[in-house]
Amino acid sequence: MLKTLHYIRDKKELQALYLSQVPELYIRKEINEILKETRKSIPVGMRMNAKNISTQEVIMFIEKNGTPDGYILSDELKIKLNDYRELLSSKKLFKKRYKDVT
Repeated sequence: MLKTLHYIRDKKELQALYLSQVPELYIRKEINEILKETRKSIPVGMRMNAKNISTQEVIMFIEKNGTPDGYILSDELKIKLNDYRELLSSKKLFKKRYKDVT
C-alpha cells in the first residue's frame, strides 16, 4: 500500500525519502542546485546551511527525480507539480519563439 506524501519541510526529510533510490551525495547536490536557483539573493554559505525548504523547491526536486518509492503525491502536491510543469513548458515555448525571431 502506498503512503500519501502531503509535504516535506526540510532537507533531512527529503533525503530520507529518496535515500533508497539515489545516493546521499546526489540528493545533497540536487537540493543545493535548486537552492542556488531559487535563493539567488542569499549568500552561498547561508544557502548551503539552510535546513528548511519550500514546497516549490520540493516540487522542483520531484520533477527532476520522480515521486519517492512507496509514496503517491497528495492532491495538493499533484496540482503544484502540474502547475510547475506548465510553467516550464511555457518558458520553453517563449525561449523557442524568441530564438525563432532573432
